[in-house]
Amino acid sequence: MNAKAPRAARALAVLAAALLLLCLALPARAAAPVVLAIPGTGDSEELLRTLAARHMRENPDVRIEAPDSIGSTGGIKAVLAGKAELARTARPLRDEEKAQGLVEVVFAKAPVLFAVNPSVTGVESLTKAQALDVFSGKLTDWATLGGPAGPIRKICRETPETSREVLNAAIPGFEALGCVDQAVAYSTPEAVSLAAGHAGAIGYFSRPAMAASQLKPLALDGIAPTPENVSRGTYTLFIPFALVYKPPLSPAAADFLAALGLPDARTAMANYGCLPLPVKAATP
Repeated sequence: MNAKAPRAARALAVLAAALLLLCLALPARAAAPVVLAIPGTGDSEELLRTLAARHMRENPDVRIEAPDSIGSTGGIKAVLAGKAELARTARPLRDEEKAQGLVEVVFAKAPVLFAVNPSVTGVESLTKAQALDVFSGKLTDWATLGGPAGPIRKICRETPETSREVLNAAIPGFEALGCVDQAVAYSTPEAVSLAAGHAGAIGYFSRPAMAASQLKPLALDGIAPTPENVSRGTYTLFIPFALVYKPPLSPAAADFLAALGLPDARTAMANYGCLPLPVKAATP
């Protein structure tokens, strides 16, 4: 009999026992977090990132992403294609979208406003007629509106675009202006960046989209674009912020939707210049 065989067997047994003890001593690997991507409009992009960060602090097993803007329609298409469970939107669902089984949860109203680069001092409000004259090119220097002498640099959004459509409906003649002799932005974050980066610039966006910038919001016809004035009905230019989905929802998505109705989420919305709305819980 080979005397080396028992010794080898004992050595293997000792090694196996050591490996077992080592494995027991190591902490168990945490399960990978559930990833919830929410593509869509740039108007609520920064707000959703803030709300997602708050939610993830309390729910570390979920990772929520708000990718760069692809527009409301782009987000909706992603949900319909099964590429995303939720989409962020800044316009109501269309009948043909509802017919495909989509559901929207509107959680806030966001004022639509004109805002100027901080270099434009002395101008706090525009009338609708003045706004039309600015974007038509009739008024070309801020001095004509009580501001510092210097050219008015206009940032334009081409339709279909929700903030532009709100202004088209509110200001007679605005829709016909197009974007002639104006810098064109192809997303809301780009419009904010252009206005913030050029002295004398003016643009139009939802208030939450410009909340993190130094842009100065302007009153319209003397009425400030605040959540309080939207609530009172005195400031009537706003867009709906919603999350769109196609049932059934995963538990992670349903939990995030429900969290939009919590007090700290509503406070965050108000801090971004939104009017928070009651949120009806969605069934997974």
